Amino acid sequence: MLGSDDFVESIKGYIATSNNESKLVSKRHSANDVITYLANHFNVEVDDIVMVKKGRKEKNLPRWYAIKLCQDLTGLNLQALADVFNVKHYSAISKAVGRLNALIIENKQVELQWEALRGCFMSEVKI
Repeated sequence: MLGSDDFVESIKGYIATSNNESKLVSKRHSANDVITYLANHFNVEVDDIVMVKKGRKEKNLPRWYAIKLCQDLTGLNLQALADVFNVKHYSAISKAVGRLNALIIENKQVELQWEALRGCFMSEVKI
């Protein structure tokens, strides 16, 4: 026996198997950690990140960064992310990440900002 069910479940968050090799992975972050961090970083309200702004055509980069970081680091599925970011359909999450990915490719400044944000978040937020 490997251990109690509780022990096995707690370890699953730390171990990933890829190509039959085990490797240590970081603990999942919460969506709240990501959103709070980015709201503070960009000096905006949490609502500016989690609420949809209808009719505005400008890019809401803090929101897009939050969506992408949450997708990358929280382990939440698309529907759960849709609920966090107050969109009706989970496809809106994929579309936002797609728009940010395209912008990262075409705009070096956005790419550098994304890499810096992700790196700073990972180093500042304790697991």
